[in-house]
Amino acid sequence: MTSGGLRLLADMIPHLVWTAAPEGSTRYVNRQAVAYTGLPVEANFNGQWVTLVHPDDADRAQAAWAEAIRTGNPFELEYRLRRADGEFRWHDFRSLPVRGTDGRIVKWIGTATDIQQQKELEESLRRAEQQTAETLTLLESIQSAAPVGFGFIDREYRVIRANDALAETVDLPVTELIGRRMDEVVPVIWPRLETIYRRVLDTGESVLNTEKTGPTAAGPERVRSWLASYFPVRAGDEIIGVGVVAVDITERKDAEAFRSVVMANMAEGLYTVDGQGLVTSVNRATERMLGWSEEELLGRPMHEIAHLQGTDTGRPAPASGCPLMRAENDGQPVHGDDQVFTRKDGLVFPISYSSAPLYMGSKVGGRVIVFRDITEMRERQRREIEARHDQKLESLGRLSAGIAHEINTPIQFVGDNTRFLAEAYQQMLNLLLVYRNCVHLPNGDMAWEERVERATEAEHEADIDYLTEEVPVAFTQSLEGIERVASLVRAMKSFSYKDSKDRSYADLNEALTTTLTVARNELKYVADVVLELGELPQVLCHGGDLNQVFLNLFVNAADAMEGKEERGEIRISTRVEGPMAVISIADNGSGIPEHLQQTIFEPFFTTKDVGKGTGQGLALARTVVDKHGGTIEVHSAPGEGTEFVLRLPIDGKRPSPA
Repeated sequence: MTSGGLRLLADMIPHLVWTAAPEGSTRYVNRQAVAYTGLPVEANFNGQWVTLVHPDDADRAQAAWAEAIRTGNPFELEYRLRRADGEFRWHDFRSLPVRGTDGRIVKWIGTATDIQQQKELEESLRRAEQQTAETLTLLESIQSAAPVGFGFIDREYRVIRANDALAETVDLPVTELIGRRMDEVVPVIWPRLETIYRRVLDTGESVLNTEKTGPTAAGPERVRSWLASYFPVRAGDEIIGVGVVAVDITERKDAEAFRSVVMANMAEGLYTVDGQGLVTSVNRATERMLGWSEEELLGRPMHEIAHLQGTDTGRPAPASGCPLMRAENDGQPVHGDDQVFTRKDGLVFPISYSSAPLYMGSKVGGRVIVFRDITEMRERQRREIEARHDQKLESLGRLSAGIAHEINTPIQFVGDNTRFLAEAYQQMLNLLLVYRNCVHLPNGDMAWEERVERATEAEHEADIDYLTEEVPVAFTQSLEGIERVASLVRAMKSFSYKDSKDRSYADLNEALTTTLTVARNELKYVADVVLELGELPQVLCHGGDLNQVFLNLFVNAADAMEGKEERGEIRISTRVEGPMAVISIADNGSGIPEHLQQTIFEPFFTTKDVGKGTGQGLALARTVVDKHGGTIEVHSAPGEGTEFVLRLPIDGKRPSPA
């Protein structure tokens, strides 16, 4: 075929056709190439074809063409070429060398095929495949991480797919669950499940939110509960199996059972109300204490029924001021023991209560109120206070002789000094009268020497030097005696004060010294008292109760000195250890045998002679210290002495264990 025929054929081919010299320069382009680029044929000569290539592809295309020229290998590359309208479109460029009889390349013939649609299709497929892969990965991740069990069961009731959550609900790993029949997995409940599976497969209808309870084959010792939904899985128009979504509700069911038992058997009353204060649930204790049945209370305003009122007013409190309503208003729990409830029969009783907000999502939708009848507790507290007060008076009775002596001794020398001062006053008055007579006589009636003589005689008779020396001493002694009596009276008043149920901050160092004053006569004849009081902060406590504890320990220490030949020593010290105030009361008396060191805290146990001890002192001490959230320890060795160590929380709260 002639060259003209070849060109005619090239112009008819729906591709871009071109030829190049052996060194790569373009010699010819067909009509389609000229029409595509919209440029004259010369625009492709002398390497200008590169200007038509997309800038991002130009270097790559030029380098590949140069490599083909150098090696003589066929040229094949995809890159973008600019069309006449300025759009770059992808083309598949191919070029083969034409060789002469001697094997040398005489020219290159090449074609360029528009593959833009193919590229777009490939990109679309790639994106679709990527999206599919991402979707599958997402679904598998959700399935794997979801706390809900997902599974697919085929028409033979065999597990085809399952996630970890579903496998856990039947006590098997996924690898062992896949391929098993459901009657092998849950044989006990399978007869009930089969009905559901058969219904889904036969009707194509879903069965939603059904509860099933029973053991699994892998964990027969434990009964599980599930909440599950079953739905048909279709392939076209055919139902190929059943999809399962299941949640293990064993813990919830156990919690509900536990709650039911607690609600039915707890001693405290418990009821719940909604946002309007209407009763939504009531336990048995509430029914018993109020005299109302649950049916009578449900849906009614508890505040109006129970007539919550303050113990100080005795009148019904308005709902706006009700402390139990406050938990809903500010979302904070409320606790107290200063209210009373009214029974159905009209009788009232004191309560200790707590009211906590009941959240519905992020909002408070009601309250949970727990309360208990504290009538017996109040009476017991009253009796305890009376008993402690009686024991204080009993202790003062035992110490009364010593206290009387402590008061009588200073009163005696105050009386003696008062009589001395009365006599001294008369003598000084007589002397003053002599002075006045000597001063007021007319100058002519008595010589100056006689006046001096009479005054000197009067001073001698009054013994003015003695009075000058002794009268100030008598005044000082009398004031000291009066202060001793006053301090003892103050100590007795503080000690015998009837303590209330309320705690207050007190100076324990002062309490110790006050109690020592009361017990001074009991101690001073048998032992020396050494005080080593450290700096203590104010301690939240029942001060009157602790005074009684201190007195019991002081008296015990004094009793421990009986039989000692030499004078004993009682050492009292205080210090701070972390959140605790520490009080140590130690003596060097007879000590306590080791086998009795724990028994001494038991009520009515005593090592003292009949009539001297009731066995209540140390029992009371432990009770009081326990009530304060503290501890009392005894360290003793027979013949060496005893130390009692009290640790009391400064802020009145029992410290949490480390």
